[in-house]
Amino acid sequence: MKRWVVAAVALVGLTGCAAPVAGRPMPGPTSSAASAKPEVVRWMNNFCAVADYMIASGGVTFDQNQTDPAAAKKSVSDNLGRVVDVLNVVLHDLDELTPAPTPAADTAVEIITEPLTRARDKFVSAKSTVDDAPELTTDVFSTVIQDMTEAVTVMQEAVEKMTVVSLPEEFRDAAAQAENCDV
Repeated sequence: MKRWVVAAVALVGLTGCAAPVAGRPMPGPTSSAASAKPEVVRWMNNFCAVADYMIASGGVTFDQNQTDPAAAKKSVSDNLGRVVDVLNVVLHDLDELTPAPTPAADTAVEIITEPLTRARDKFVSAKSTVDDAPELTTDVFSTVIQDMTEAVTVMQEAVEKMTVVSLPEEFRDAAAQAENCDV
């Protein structure tokens, strides 16, 4: 496994089309995005920032050309530590999003938080295995790879769950006004 990347949020933009008709225009509904509540826009901005941070923080790579066993062990430990640090920040920031302006948005946060917590715990376990081993043997490396594989699988589960659950409409509409959201 050379690299893994997590993306947790995909927002859908609403589009419409119209054809010109004869007659006098009637006032239509106003866009809810134009009148989004500031607290909802702020929440969406922070929610999208968490996803942006995860994407930007990116992944872990291992230098497979490492010949010094001590340097290889340190490199693996350092990389796993960075992943754990990223997940700690993400989990902290997700926790800061609750309570949301609407309870339905809290559900989206919970659905993401639970598997990310399990994934972080697996990465912590992998790092502990490396740090506690006198050297990076094949057995140690196999255990680490197993923990990492489970962690990535759980993170993919978080992404899959997120595609099933959607944020309330007022939140999706507010994404158009949130600086960190790409709609």
